[in-house]
Amino acid sequence: MVTRRGFLKTSAGAAGAALAASACGGSSDAPCTPNPTGSGCSSQLPDASYFTQLAQDLTAAGYGTPQIVIDLDRLDANADAIVTGIGRDRYRIVEKSLPSLDLLSYVSSRTGSDRFMVLHLPFLPTILAALPNAQVLVGKPQPLAAMLQFFAAIPPGEWPVVAQRVRFLADSAKRVADLAQLAANMSLTLQVAIEIDIGLHRGGVRTPEGLPDVLAVFVANPGALVFAGLLGYDGHVANTPAGPGLEEYAARQQWQTATDRYQSFVDVVQEQFPDLARPDLIFNSGGTATYPLYTSGPVNDVAVGGGMLRPASYPNTFVSALTPASFIAAPVLAHYDTVDLPLIKKMSKTMWSDQQMFTIYGGGWAAEFVWPPGASLAPLVNDAENKNLVPNQSWLVAPTSPPIMPDDWIFQHPREADAIFQFENILLVRDGRLQPMTWRSFPRRY
Repeated sequence: MVTRRGFLKTSAGAAGAALAASACGGSSDAPCTPNPTGSGCSSQLPDASYFTQLAQDLTAAGYGTPQIVIDLDRLDANADAIVTGIGRDRYRIVEKSLPSLDLLSYVSSRTGSDRFMVLHLPFLPTILAALPNAQVLVGKPQPLAAMLQFFAAIPPGEWPVVAQRVRFLADSAKRVADLAQLAANMSLTLQVAIEIDIGLHRGGVRTPEGLPDVLAVFVANPGALVFAGLLGYDGHVANTPAGPGLEEYAARQQWQTATDRYQSFVDVVQEQFPDLARPDLIFNSGGTATYPLYTSGPVNDVAVGGGMLRPASYPNTFVSALTPASFIAAPVLAHYDTVDLPLIKKMSKTMWSDQQMFTIYGGGWAAEFVWPPGASLAPLVNDAENKNLVPNQSWLVAPTSPPIMPDDWIFQHPREADAIFQFENILLVRDGRLQPMTWRSFPRRY
């Protein structure tokens, strides 16, 4: 399966640079063992006793279907590390990677941050209602139709409060003009930030020279619009191509290039539009893979979401302080002493003579198998990750000892934090034990 980060890495490699052979490069306070199935470090995972106890707790609690769990102790440690690295007054919580009101509220309480980034507009009314202190930056430009639907779902009497708490995003003079007309029609003043392109080339005003035409719309509509700042996402930085051992150096160089580019946009605001250059402007960037780098430069607002759960897809270059905090657990359905794949029966028994085979409930999620050791998808007979929105029944193979029997539990480490979106209930672990309390993911999807 080609993921977003995988595409960035592959594309960069095709451009002429060899990618790192190990994702454990870069600075780290402790040595880590490369995880052969992904980009994380296996030494950051819990030990055998942890998964053994959790499996016993799941069985004792009567669970018989796949579950997702969040380890609160690991979440706390990640939250503390992120806030220490960014600064409490600069940290912004990203809704996309933490799609649960319970989880968002917990992270807000733990970090002391009421700043949120919301990327999916239909979630915004629920977040505003459930988190009354939340101040929101919308994380991507929205079609005008989406904006109309958003306000139509809110009582008109609440529109002014929403306009005070939310900063919307635009990426062109036309979008800003559309928002100005919308604000005028509703007798509101909307706060709007501008997306800028600092090297990812996914969207935003492409060059500093193009920014004045966008800012001029604010000057022309003082009653309808307030300029709220800039957003420049650095999602390409951590995937900078480099030879083995040079990953950190290459990423830091790319970060500096992106930061210099960001500053050139800020210079346009400050030098050409001084009346818009208020002290409270938001200059947002960052992400889980790069947040420790933002100790200097123009960025005063750093967004991190998935790092709270430390999914498997992030390279370890700058985030070795974060540890995996969420796991998918699935029960075993059937066990076979030998690998006996359909259509290649003789070949499979020869090639995997030292393996056992078993099937699990589900298993097609974008995740890495982490327990028991050596478990992996059987070759040739499984669909690609996430091909089925409701994974059915996956074949797995593993070393013959210990035997993996029906009703045992298999654990996976999600590649993305928003894997919790695929589960209605979120189970919680504290002190290595399953807790009676549960959280809920967002009740609606797209």
